[in-house]
Amino acid sequence: MQDPNEPNWEAFAPETPGDGEGGSRRRIAFGVPEWIVIGVGILTIVGLFLLWPDSAAIDRAREDLEVLGIPSEFHEATVTDTQVFSCGEDFECLLVTFEIGTGPDSGLIYTQEFPIGSTTPDFEVGDTVVLSRIPPSGSITALDTAPCDFDSESECTVATVDTVEGDTFEIQLFPGQEQGLFVGADVHVSYDSGGEVIAISPASVQTSYQFSDMQRRSFLFVLILVFAAAVIALGRWRGVAALTGIGLSIAVVVIWLIPSLLSGNSAILVALIGATAIAYLALYLSHGIRRTTTVALLGTIAALALTTFLSGVTVSLAQFTGFASEEATLLSLLEGIDVRSILLAGFVIGAAGALDDVTVTQSAAINQLRRANPEMSVIELFTSGMEIGKAHVGSIVNTLVLAYLGAALPLAILVSVSEQSLGAISNSEIVAVEITRAIVGTLGIIAAVPLTTWFATLWPASSDEIHSH
Repeated sequence: MQDPNEPNWEAFAPETPGDGEGGSRRRIAFGVPEWIVIGVGILTIVGLFLLWPDSAAIDRAREDLEVLGIPSEFHEATVTDTQVFSCGEDFECLLVTFEIGTGPDSGLIYTQEFPIGSTTPDFEVGDTVVLSRIPPSGSITALDTAPCDFDSESECTVATVDTVEGDTFEIQLFPGQEQGLFVGADVHVSYDSGGEVIAISPASVQTSYQFSDMQRRSFLFVLILVFAAAVIALGRWRGVAALTGIGLSIAVVVIWLIPSLLSGNSAILVALIGATAIAYLALYLSHGIRRTTTVALLGTIAALALTTFLSGVTVSLAQFTGFASEEATLLSLLEGIDVRSILLAGFVIGAAGALDDVTVTQSAAINQLRRANPEMSVIELFTSGMEIGKAHVGSIVNTLVLAYLGAALPLAILVSVSEQSLGAISNSEIVAVEITRAIVGTLGIIAAVPLTTWFATLWPASSDEIHSH
């Protein structure tokens, strides 16, 4: 026993690295939850490799879009002139001249007419815009004559075309269609729904380009910088980690999840594995490797599994076709695309972000309760934690509903002015999908609260970790 009159030299000793609030080497608890997370992590990595997308899936989809006449290139242009002219009785149109600034036709002029109305962009000379471009499908290598298929006594021009994919075909042109076509000319090729060539037309600046949108990259870049600066200013290194997590999560979706769906893999497995991988990246990067984060991750994984199951069941029972939007209808034309699977994956990914918020909060709340009263029993901790969870669920459910409503506000306005009954409106797929999406996501969040709370009470964090908060 130390003499009370003797100085306490230990009080003046330097702190051991990792001790105290700013320490970076706190003792990390390692037990059952860590082993579970490691096991699930290994399964997730195996799943990522087993469902690794076919490298040609994206290329096939792009080729299909080109066959459908969907633009594959976008280039910057500048408005150089605008003229209003009469384009019919009581109608006026706007002729806009663009100078192409990037791409293979840089410096050339493209003009487009726009009917003047509420949806017409407000063009000003000097504005920077984005033009879409459909590149030539091939070029003419030979022009010959042969008896016409529809009249053997007449002669028609037969064009031999080499496509950019390396194929060669011949097509008979109707009289008059050969205008503007010559050996060496670039052409656009039109296909039918079965992929058969039905026509060719000269490829020029006027036929290749179309106004797409106003150029707003600079504004978006500044906005993203402001957002990143605000996150870093508040969270410091944790903010940097959170931004890194966002970037990696987007990379998982773009590089793995979407191509995997395009490759025809199981939507349920792709959605679950992709969302789980995102949860690992987002939680550990944002909150560090600690027992609190591990418990939150377990709650997130369990809730994601339930959400995936509910998504699959509801999409099946509700008999959703997936064709509620124009984008989905367009995707259905691509080879090997299951639109319903994309709908299901959207349900799961949409719920993943909100789940992270709930589980981290619940895990941290239990640790703070344990710190405030170390004598609390498991049941008391669980009960108190559930009270916090109820309040959190109430607020986040309201947030989700408002978020869905805000995203679908134009649809909500149409619904409000419609003379159909509420039941008839709700039964339409475009509305029913949003209702189901909100309910399934909310059910996953509700399940995450008791699951995470129970995990946190069973597997407490170390005393060092609790006091570091």
